Formats: sequence, structure tokens, C-alpha cells
Amino acid sequence: MKNLYDSLDEWIRGLSQERCAVLLAVSRGLGVLGVGLLLFAERFLLRALTMALVLFGLEYTFGLHQTHDGD
Repeated sequence: MKNLYDSLDEWIRGLSQERCAVLLAVSRGLGVLGVGLLLFAERFLLRALTMALVLFGLEYTFGLHQTHDGD
């Protein structure tokens, strides 16, 4: 299981900032949509799209590919 995690982590870190943000947004949006469908929540499609857009913006702005100055 650790090898799978390490391989996936390495693949994600190799993505460009835009692709990483899209991957995160799509995965979270689909997750919210799936849970919404299972729970029959009202406006689940709107919630899923909103979650995907917000996470795309956050990941693109503050995400994995941001450089940090050394401490």
C-alpha cells in the first residue's frame, strides 16, 4: 500500500500547477456529487460544482507547487 501511495504522490508532484489544481478540483467535485447523490441532498450538483471551483482556485493560488523560502 505504501508503494502505491508513493507512486501516486510522485506522479501528482510531477504534474504542472494547473493540472494538479484541476485534478484536485475534479476529484473533490465528484466526491461531493457522489455523496450528495447517496444522501439525496437538495442542490447537490450546485454544491459539487461550487466545491470544485473553490478548490481549484485555492490549489492554483496556494497549492502544492508554491515555493517556500527556507527557514
